[in-house]
Amino acid sequence: MNRLFLAVALLSAGAIGYVAGHATRLESSFLPQAMAQAGQSETLPFGYNRPGLQQLAPDAPLATYWNIDDIKKAHVEVAEKASKALAQAGSGSTQAFGTGAVRLRTRNFSMSMLYRVHREQPVLSLTKVNSIWDDAEQHAGVYDFYIFTGGSGDMIVGGKIANRQNLQDKDGLVPGEYRGQPIEGGQTFHVKAGDWLVIPPDAPHQPKPDAPGFSYMIMKINVGMYPWSLIR
Repeated sequence: MNRLFLAVALLSAGAIGYVAGHATRLESSFLPQAMAQAGQSETLPFGYNRPGLQQLAPDAPLATYWNIDDIKKAHVEVAEKASKALAQAGSGSTQAFGTGAVRLRTRNFSMSMLYRVHREQPVLSLTKVNSIWDDAEQHAGVYDFYIFTGGSGDMIVGGKIANRQNLQDKDGLVPGEYRGQPIEGGQTFHVKAGDWLVIPPDAPHQPKPDAPGFSYMIMKINVGMYPWSLIR
């Protein structure tokens, strides 16, 4: 009887020790979860969410809404403004007019509404080409996303820019920004109000509006190659 009692006691002690040890391991494996629930710091890969890390979009705008009636009104108003300005054409500056109806910029993208006027008489472009069209553009650092809001015309996309020149402003050459014309070997898209067009980085593109012109909302999506100060 004593031997039986001793055997049972030993088995019971071993079982208790196993359960206690297993429980301890379980407790230690759940420790990070418990610490996280308690609001204590937890190490995550690549320093994700570490203290002091800047927000993903510290300058994110509030929710913004544009009414289509306001956009149509802006198209009419800027078309009248552009028509009056045609008499001053020939300075070599782009014939793109801002409306002010859409104006937004964040760390990742910008939005604006522009109007391109149709010219009947040629003028000197930025790259000194005598033409009725604005120079083609090429941006290494952004996507251009167009939503056409009024008028119609052609957008020439792709190919190569003849007479391509590095854009230059008062501070010197602007890296990653090129102008010139015409485009050779591009694809023509006939656009009208309501159409969308996405132009990837480094793709030449040239607007050719029908008379009297067309307007569009353009979103420039910065791919992070250049700061906004170098994006045109």
